[in-house]
Amino acid sequence: MLWETPVEHEPWPLRAARLDGVEETLTRAAGLPPPGAEPLLHFSEGVRRVRFGLSRPVRPKHGR
Repeated sequence: MLWETPVEHEPWPLRAARLDGVEETLTRAAGLPPPGAEPLLHFSEGVRRVRFGLSRPVRPKHGR
């Protein structure tokens, strides 16, 4: 069963980041082509004042 939890917080303050190295093997193992572009990286030290709502199960939508 899938659950959802509403979360409210201020926007994440993003900073540029640098990739020192990567070994990407998941897409190849899944039989998918390798990513076609360089990774886009950002970093955040986090946010303050995060508010969580009540978790609840996600009901499947019928009629699809």
